[in-house]
Amino acid sequence: MIIYRMPDDLRKRLSAPHTYNKNLVVIKGPREYVAMVLRSIFYDKLHEVYVVGDYTCETFLLYIGIPRMCIVDGNIMRKPYEAHHTISKYFENVARCCNPRGAISSECIDVIRKALSIPKSLVVVDGEEDLLGLVLQSILLRGYVIYGLPHEGVAIADVLYSSIEAINLFAKFQLQKINNFLHKEDNFYDKL
Repeated sequence: MIIYRMPDDLRKRLSAPHTYNKNLVVIKGPREYVAMVLRSIFYDKLHEVYVVGDYTCETFLLYIGIPRMCIVDGNIMRKPYEAHHTISKYFENVARCCNPRGAISSECIDVIRKALSIPKSLVVVDGEEDLLGLVLQSILLRGYVIYGLPHEGVAIADVLYSSIEAINLFAKFQLQKINNFLHKEDNFYDKL
């Protein structure tokens, strides 16, 4: 598998992107408040919304509507999250890929590119989906990438303004070839 490994010097920056990227909008507060604000912004733009993360995707589905794409991994803050079984029923297309922690796999890049052509797509990741928002921001021409910030709220990246930052960050990742990183019991495909 070909991956792009995140260098250690980017860890702090990517764990708190809103402190480094002035183009991100952060909505803080309880889930219902965040959902109300998101609904007021995106209720008529769901075809332009791409969501990364199980909890954030579930928030959209419960309070706002079905976004164009969700990317989930069956975990919240690296702990199993049971809602992934119900999330898939909302989507017309379900695609799958493998992605190790702290990296972006070429497989997931390809799967995301293909899924972009089908509205209401769900990408299910074996491994970790956290960095895949960078992929969306790098390849989309327009739209909004929304992802959770643990213990804070959500970040909204308008691709028109955040794509250059995302491309510059992604350019610092290191290309590597690795063997399969999943164990049979870690296979999220079987759980969906």
